[in-house]
Amino acid sequence: MFTNSKLTKSIRLALVFGATALITPYSIAQEVASEAISEEESFEKIEVTGSRIKKLDLVTTRPVTFIDSDYLAERGITNAQSAVTDIPGVFAAASPEVGGNTAAASQGVGQRTINIFGLGSQRTLTLVNGNRFVSSNSPVGGSSSDGSQLDVSNIPVALIDRVEVVKVGGAAVYGADAVAGVVNYVLKKDYEGAEISVDNNFIGTDLGNDFSVRGLIGGNFDSGKGNAVIAVEYSKLDNILAKDVKTLSNNWSAFTPTAADAVLDADGERFAGQIRLYENTRAGILSFSGLLTPGDTAITNLGLGQWSDGNFYQVDPSGTGNLVPYDTGVPTGNAVWSAGGDGLDLGQTNTAQEGIERWNLTSMSTYAITDNINLNFLAFANSSEAKNPGYQAAQYNSGVFGGLAGALEFATDYPYLNDSARSEIEGLLGGPGNFYMHKGWTDLGQREVINESNVFSFKFGFDGDFEVADEFWTWELNYQKGWSSVYSQSSSVNELRFVTAMDVGVNPDTNQIDCRYNYEDEYGEQYRPEGFGLTADDNPLGGADACSPLNPFGEITDAARDYVLYNSIGKTRIEQEIFNGYLSGTVMSLPGGDLGVATGFEHRKESASFADDASSSFIGTTANSLSGGYDTTDAYVEVYVPLVSSDMDIPFLDSLSIETSFRSMDNSRSGSDKAWALGVNFRPLEDVMIRGNVQRTVRAPAVSELFLPVVEISSFATDPCDARNRESGPNPAIRQANCDAEGIPADFASIAQNASRRGFQGGNQELGNEQSKSKNIGVIYSPSWAEGLQFAADYVEIDITNAIVSFTLTDIMEACYDGVDFPNSFCGNFTRLDDNQLPTNNAFTSGFVNAALRSFRAIEYTASYSSDIKDIPFVGDILGEVGSFDIALRAFNLKKNATSNTGFDFSDNTGQYNNPDWRSDLRIRHSLGDFTTLLDIEYSGEGARNVEQTNDLQYIDQFGNAYKTIESRTLVNLSLNYAVTEGTVVRARITNLLDWEPSERENAIGRFTYGQSVNVGFTTKF
Repeated sequence: MFTNSKLTKSIRLALVFGATALITPYSIAQEVASEAISEEESFEKIEVTGSRIKKLDLVTTRPVTFIDSDYLAERGITNAQSAVTDIPGVFAAASPEVGGNTAAASQGVGQRTINIFGLGSQRTLTLVNGNRFVSSNSPVGGSSSDGSQLDVSNIPVALIDRVEVVKVGGAAVYGADAVAGVVNYVLKKDYEGAEISVDNNFIGTDLGNDFSVRGLIGGNFDSGKGNAVIAVEYSKLDNILAKDVKTLSNNWSAFTPTAADAVLDADGERFAGQIRLYENTRAGILSFSGLLTPGDTAITNLGLGQWSDGNFYQVDPSGTGNLVPYDTGVPTGNAVWSAGGDGLDLGQTNTAQEGIERWNLTSMSTYAITDNINLNFLAFANSSEAKNPGYQAAQYNSGVFGGLAGALEFATDYPYLNDSARSEIEGLLGGPGNFYMHKGWTDLGQREVINESNVFSFKFGFDGDFEVADEFWTWELNYQKGWSSVYSQSSSVNELRFVTAMDVGVNPDTNQIDCRYNYEDEYGEQYRPEGFGLTADDNPLGGADACSPLNPFGEITDAARDYVLYNSIGKTRIEQEIFNGYLSGTVMSLPGGDLGVATGFEHRKESASFADDASSSFIGTTANSLSGGYDTTDAYVEVYVPLVSSDMDIPFLDSLSIETSFRSMDNSRSGSDKAWALGVNFRPLEDVMIRGNVQRTVRAPAVSELFLPVVEISSFATDPCDARNRESGPNPAIRQANCDAEGIPADFASIAQNASRRGFQGGNQELGNEQSKSKNIGVIYSPSWAEGLQFAADYVEIDITNAIVSFTLTDIMEACYDGVDFPNSFCGNFTRLDDNQLPTNNAFTSGFVNAALRSFRAIEYTASYSSDIKDIPFVGDILGEVGSFDIALRAFNLKKNATSNTGFDFSDNTGQYNNPDWRSDLRIRHSLGDFTTLLDIEYSGEGARNVEQTNDLQYIDQFGNAYKTIESRTLVNLSLNYAVTEGTVVRARITNLLDWEPSERENAIGRFTYGQSVNVGFTTKF
């Protein structure tokens, strides 16, 4: 225990950089707010994230935001992710709220990860009590970028004491991956008592529920030597389908306009890259009931698939099996997409929110073995089941796709074709013949993904303190073991059985329509494995009479679904083992304070594996099982040097301190490396502090980046040589010249923008560490003449080199056509056919490399004020005793966010709608007696539609008006808390109080809302 007469000042300054805590005043601030604190009182030194050295104040050389348990409770926050994503500049990476997705993470459904500054969740290190936690991010099919990210759903909300968010680095103290910053969840210590909390959020009022019940019990034992705490949580988040969300089902999209819809410039010319807003867009390449055509191609906007009478027809969606007209909708200028009509509507098959049911059990205990040695134990046992009920139809067949996804050919004597449809088709064909079906098989099912996840982790260790030469030292020694598993089931179509079930005739034994496989003796024998005189007993098509006929023109039976569909299964297992320790204390007392030192070590093993069920062989794609790992041995040292203190009474030098840290890392895969940091805190005056920090950090390659086998993947592409994209890119003139040099016509329309292509991707065991250099400088002003008022500003700069990247198909093509050295090596990584289109299969090859660059600049501002209203000048005189008032404004001003995957193609979307210049929030809290009211306002600034826009008429709304920007967005949330008794609080919160909805322009770039949501809950403490 230590004394310091300047602690009150230090705490006041600390609260500035932890402005979040000012909304629900941080517990330490409450302890020191009274003027009655004596200079002789003693206070325990505090360890803050970013340093292992315990100091009397909370001030660090980097911006830190504190969030305490009251902040969570008063807002009814029920997951650890939402505790930090309110902070401007901190984003959700993986989240169950997927907003109408067209794909699903097969091994990551329902997970939650954090992304500081938008630099990638793999560059944010998330800790629990200052220690790493085993990841749940699968190396194959994970929900986040490749890395060892923590799924923060595993952290019990009831047990959170506070969250500390340190922006800018942290690798020198915590090791690799802390590039953008560190999020540390600090759990309650020595808890005594019991409490239960229940919350239910009525999402969009009636779309679904987010239910949570949390219990906490703890107490001392053995005359206070020990303390044990158990936390139990259950939560259930409902699935929400995109078609049930107003702002997702009634969607707007932007496509090339028709000649009639185009807007011409003053010279009567049309910009080739112009796109216009269209409502309820549909792809005219199929229908959910089955678009029927005389040929094998259907693109209704181009007239392909018309019958001899000039019309389009489909199978009756009501199930009669008859032919009915197919509504083509209103064509756009895009070859595939129309406004309205009966074409493919992705919104009808997508998920807006993944459902998850979770149990978390956490046990924590401490025991004082002696006065100076403690035993600590922390264990987690968590289980969950998450579900994405569908992100596309189970099967698509269309003439624009290849292989077994192409158009289905039928003869007019096909048994399931009813007499009415047969007569009409033969009339259109001029007699018996063949025709084609293009269908999205929603009646067969959707591509559902279910994940069963389990996480187990335990840590036990010893900590203590001792004195040497009257100087105080603390130490820790810990062993930690954790493992997580994800068992996934994804509904898939067995393509061999799919075509077999439709290959039907009339069974002579039953006189009923049946699979030919069931009654023709030699049918399917070519699929039975044989060789070397051996013949397998089993046929992939099943045993005798196994096939159940599938009617493509009518109702599909459950038996047919069971025969055609199967669950593809995958299993992930991730293991982590850590042995670490540190020693921290005071070396000597300097005139400016205690010279602090911390040194420590960490040996860590990480391994991950993914095993599939080899079902990929059914469709001829590559198996993607992998297994790999690495270990790292690190050592670090920190030094805190207080050079000047206020007690020395030096004019214009109230205090000055330096912090420095160094870490050496020896990774078995990426080799040896180092991280370091140097920071300074300088107070020219008692009310003003200037802080700065420079550091070098690293990120080690993830298991998937190292060991992923060469696997087959699907990808769309924004083709640089498409007419819509020729005038884009870092240098449009170079792009156009390179496309011309390859002989691609100026009016070329790439099918890869609307139909995915298949290619290959693999890992790279030669990857090295990403390197990062960062710095921050800030000023804090806490005027002594206005107690409770604080201002702060921090400039942040991060540059990443050798960033690990796996080029997408678009990246590869852009690197080819935007290069000044065309044709370069990237041009050989994809293939074009004679018509310049990419082939359906074997279209590209990609892999992980250390090649990318990132350059980030931002300024953060905070302003806060906390006071009893009666003490506010003038206002207090009028209002008198009407409670306390807290207000905090946080603003994040993005200056630069540039990316290059190749080193020559830097792009910076700063100021664009998805990276606006400004994000901010305003949080107001009023407490009066048993009532507490909170008003939270979140703002995302106006942004350019495209920062690389080259023509004023590039973007046109539905009325023909040109626009360049996407409007700002302001969301208002209101919370009310009432203390019914001393131990019971009831609460209610309305999210989106003003019922904001996106405009058509916003909807077209993916903004949506569930509408107003209402959360009600209570907490009872015993």
